Amino acid sequence: MASRVWLRLSRSTSSGMRVVLLTINASFVHTSLGARYLEAVCREAGVTLAVVESNINEGIEVITGKVARLHAELLLCSVYIWNRRIMEDVCTRIRLMDPGVTIAWGGPEVSGGWEEILAQGDVDYVVCGEGEAVILSLIGALAQGERPRGAGITWRGGPKPRVEMLQDLDKLPFPYAYEKWQQNKIYYFETSRGCPYTCAYCLSSCDPHVRYMSVDNAKARLSHMVGRVPLIKFVDRTFNADPARARGLWEFLQGTEGETRFHFEICAHLLSGEDFALLADPRAQRFQLEVGLQSISPTSLQAVNRHVDANQTLDRVKRLVQLGTAEVQLDLIAGLPEETPATFLHAVNAALAALPHRLYLGFLKLLPGTPLRQRAGDLGLVFLPFAPYEVLRTPHMSSHDFLYFKSLAQALDRCYNSQQAERALRYALTQATLSGVQVLERLSAAEGVTVQESVYLALQTHVPDPEVLRELCRFDYLLHEPHKRVPAVLMGEQPPEDTAVREIVYKQPERLFAALPHRRGEKPGAVLRQLRWGKFSRQALALLALPDECEVLFDHGLPRKARVCILH
Repeated sequence: MASRVWLRLSRSTSSGMRVVLLTINASFVHTSLGARYLEAVCREAGVTLAVVESNINEGIEVITGKVARLHAELLLCSVYIWNRRIMEDVCTRIRLMDPGVTIAWGGPEVSGGWEEILAQGDVDYVVCGEGEAVILSLIGALAQGERPRGAGITWRGGPKPRVEMLQDLDKLPFPYAYEKWQQNKIYYFETSRGCPYTCAYCLSSCDPHVRYMSVDNAKARLSHMVGRVPLIKFVDRTFNADPARARGLWEFLQGTEGETRFHFEICAHLLSGEDFALLADPRAQRFQLEVGLQSISPTSLQAVNRHVDANQTLDRVKRLVQLGTAEVQLDLIAGLPEETPATFLHAVNAALAALPHRLYLGFLKLLPGTPLRQRAGDLGLVFLPFAPYEVLRTPHMSSHDFLYFKSLAQALDRCYNSQQAERALRYALTQATLSGVQVLERLSAAEGVTVQESVYLALQTHVPDPEVLRELCRFDYLLHEPHKRVPAVLMGEQPPEDTAVREIVYKQPERLFAALPHRRGEKPGAVLRQLRWGKFSRQALALLALPDECEVLFDHGLPRKARVCILH
């Protein structure tokens, strides 16, 4: 028998309604903060609804089946740029399977294009703005056979939605009060809504007034999460918009126990000496700081109303990287107005010169409701008419330019952002006779099976010492690969690794346990299965900041940052 989840409303409601909330995440590891907020609001009011949480890789028929088995009378859909087209397909199928179902859409994808959505025919209601403020009035009215009249709700022929934002975030219920934590998932958290900046390509430009959760409430809720999940990503549009407030939360998180890591989107130009002193603390190694550089062209930044000094941002990023604590991610956007291939490639070179731990090349998307979307025709921006609305060419960049940038982005993701050849690429980017862009060009054409092979084969003739590059690639391979043999091209004249490791494990136990004291008492075979060994030249060891004449053990039973052990 199909499961049935009945909605319980107020005592005045004489009949129930089966309500289902559908959210489709961008990947398996993501979780939906919005869906959890809506469920928590309903639970607090005594309203129960079924939540179907899926992802875009699960398949339309599978997602449709999950929804259909719940026999929804009201289907609420949380719609984002990444799931818009899949959501359309699922709703069409549900409507054909059950013509009597009522379908309502909400989420960021809805507010800017509600008229178009309603015109398509499969959506009965749209909810613009923050759903927590109106979900109860929507459900309550429909359960009683009435038109919902809440702000932000409309339908075909209905009034223009009047968006109202929640002002007191402390009144929102805790979305994870009943969460069954999963260690293979990313969890999201917010301490503020809105953004003080008005970048023309961003939906947050429509909400320039930042609303904050109280620091005490944020700390209390985070205390419930820290230690239970591997990663908490803060969705605050600019986490350090209030620098003193951000420092207070950073200091609190540094003092928490456990291995939970924390991801923040920040504006680097707002960082002060106090911030750098705090982030220099070794406990900040649990932090990931994402910085939106976007462009270094003043003309392009001005065209999108982004009043940030790019050079100051890069200086701050370099300083963050040099701290050696938090992981730093830098973002660029291809296709901004007035950006030329030359200025964009200059930005890529400048970004790589800062040596961030990750660099992402994004492509401009003209989101419905944003100021830039409204000016697209005047600016000559040609973009996909459906989600993800990606720009394909501009007056200054041809479609072939964009294809070229895509190849650079792919090389970045495979070789640089994966951090599979971090040390080798740092050497190449600082010592090679090539620019950063030229390094990426060669990596995009490399034929190596592994990332480390690709880096060596692509760049060996462009560095001062090819043998050092080979050794650094081998070091990176041993650090990341627990079992497979080192590719022959990276071995050089090294002795067989298997023989060396067995000699150390079985015949030199005291030497082994001096390097790996946590392994003392374990059976040799168990240690052997997780151990790798390498010997490197003095030049390579100096670049790796390791002692001269040492041998290196890689213990794959430890986290990656703690995996390198010195064998004297």
